Amino acid sequence: MTLSFSNPRIMISKNSPSLTSLRAFSVVGNCLSVTGAAQQLGVTQSAVSRQIKALEDTLDFKLFDRVGNSITLTAEGEAFHQRIFATFGLLEDAVSDALGSFQRHKINLLAPPTLASRWLTRRLPTYPQRFPGVELAVHTGPRSNVRMDCVIHFGTHPTEGSEHVKLLVEQHIAVCSRELFEDREAMRASCLLHVFDKGVRFPLWEAWLALEPDHPDLPTGASMEFASLELAIQAAKNSVGIAVVDRNMIEYELDAGSLVQISPTMVVGPNGYWLEISAEQQAKGRSVRFFRWLNGMAVGTTDALQQ
Repeated sequence: MTLSFSNPRIMISKNSPSLTSLRAFSVVGNCLSVTGAAQQLGVTQSAVSRQIKALEDTLDFKLFDRVGNSITLTAEGEAFHQRIFATFGLLEDAVSDALGSFQRHKINLLAPPTLASRWLTRRLPTYPQRFPGVELAVHTGPRSNVRMDCVIHFGTHPTEGSEHVKLLVEQHIAVCSRELFEDREAMRASCLLHVFDKGVRFPLWEAWLALEPDHPDLPTGASMEFASLELAIQAAKNSVGIAVVDRNMIEYELDAGSLVQISPTMVVGPNGYWLEISAEQQAKGRSVRFFRWLNGMAVGTTDALQQ
């Protein structure tokens, strides 16, 4: 999109900021890059910088802190940006709906990669019937030019300020292949499988062993570490050893019998997955219907916002 930085005719008052400067601020604040904003708006970096300076002069407070080539929103800028970004988003939706554009027939969902591939995809067969003609885009990372209809957030608490429901709670169990489970000597000779991130092991086994420290068939030799949960799951399926995994992520393997729970011990929490929808997206009926439908896939209700 090409944006011309001329003074717009529609002004609230002589001292009000221009819509052009507000749009420039919305884009810069979203991507935190003058260069990136200039590329999105189809103008020069200097033109974007002038609009930000003009807006700061009009408002009489700083919007950004600048350190070298990096910028961050000030506290005042962050609060202002949340409202401006949401407002432009609603304007874009209104224009898209008025023009009958394809974008009004699309839902964008942001979800963690493992949850998206292992849990979400098993719930999608009924989506086309519930949302006929509405495309679903599943993102595994944020995108500066896409406003998400809903977000699945992983952690101990939901994002502050969001309308949310607890979609899932982690339920960690120890699993191995059926071949190992049926050959306890081979199980004891195999490995404990760990998952690590940035060189640090997740304390999955420690939490499990705190509940069951004396399981008779656990391996006692060398262990193995994997840089992703997916790798650890595949290693367990291939009889390399025993892994502690959130059972929500291995529904298919448990149903098919390619992974077997070695004991009833289960570590619940403390992390979980929160389905979130912003106040702005609650104004869109399609987003709310999707929010309710996806939560219903997890907890058996289609009225999540009423909880």
